[in-house]
Amino acid sequence: MGFLDYYRRFDDIEQAEPNLERRARRRRERRLALERLSELDLSGTEWPDLPHSEIVNAAIARARGLVNHYPDRHASVTRRLLAERHDVPPERIVVGNGAAELLQAAALTLLRPGDELVMPWPSYPLYPLLATHAGATPVPVEHAPLLEAVGERTRAIVICNPNDPTGTYLPADELGGLLAALPEHVHVLVDEALVHFQDVEELDACLRLVDAFPRLLVVRTFSKIYGLSGLRAGYLVGSDARLLGAVAPVLGVNALTQAAIEHALRTGDAEVERRRRSVSRERARLLDGLRALGVDAHESQANFAWLSASGLSGEELTSRLRRQGVIVAPGGPLGADDHVRASVRDGDATDRLLRALEYAIG
Repeated sequence: MGFLDYYRRFDDIEQAEPNLERRARRRRERRLALERLSELDLSGTEWPDLPHSEIVNAAIARARGLVNHYPDRHASVTRRLLAERHDVPPERIVVGNGAAELLQAAALTLLRPGDELVMPWPSYPLYPLLATHAGATPVPVEHAPLLEAVGERTRAIVICNPNDPTGTYLPADELGGLLAALPEHVHVLVDEALVHFQDVEELDACLRLVDAFPRLLVVRTFSKIYGLSGLRAGYLVGSDARLLGAVAPVLGVNALTQAAIEHALRTGDAEVERRRRSVSRERARLLDGLRALGVDAHESQANFAWLSASGLSGEELTSRLRRQGVIVAPGGPLGADDHVRASVRDGDATDRLLRALEYAIG
């Protein structure tokens, strides 16, 4: 066969056909690569993929021009972009070095020795430490309304929404009812690190309550769906100017972080929506698969499932899954010894987790 004859064979092939073949081949390659992995780590809650290269390039470009100068400690551009997004004045936004720093700063501002910090439980293990670092007492609340735990010494409530590790979500109307019923001396900190993964209501439904309740502070992060954990970037929204000033970092956030999150805010909405839809779709499939196996799984509005298997402790289930090459987070450190938390990834990861569970509980 001559050189020209070889290429003429492809004249009648539609361009869509080789494209479909290439996509199918890539899916097979990803599936085989995942199966060849010695371990699949589903123990975390951060986004597993690298950020878009343009976000990294934005940080690098800022470093080349400004790394020898102090950054804008007010993060003026970042706050303006966030203000436009949430339809609030920039003065109501504080940008900090991660949501955890902002939560700790708020706790140190609000709590004194002898005070109490109330929280649902199980929940994010950081929350009891917020209280102890301020000399206050953490009050975990299991299987009871939070309002019943509020007393004279209660100065704040912290709520992870959606909750880590259970995945439960507190809608805005219920949060508003709680805020309206609280005594004047109690503030509420709402940690919305995972809020982009919920599909119960509009994204800013709870955040908008800051207009009516000055004692509400809402914290968000760029560590989860934005996939920028290593940059330590978060922000807080509230309406109490004195309190916002008290929790703001003295010298602000570094210039590289500001550049990256500004670029993500300007260009990243389509990717965030794609990730949100992907998690929502795969989460439903995973939960159906878990129930089909007889595994007890909570309804989740986060990017993970909180599950337990009858007759197995969380440590034992974790160990059995590890032997199948799947790593999950044991529930003990998260507040429940009989549970594990497994993150939601793509379809191949779901299939591998379900296969591993079938062996683990069989």
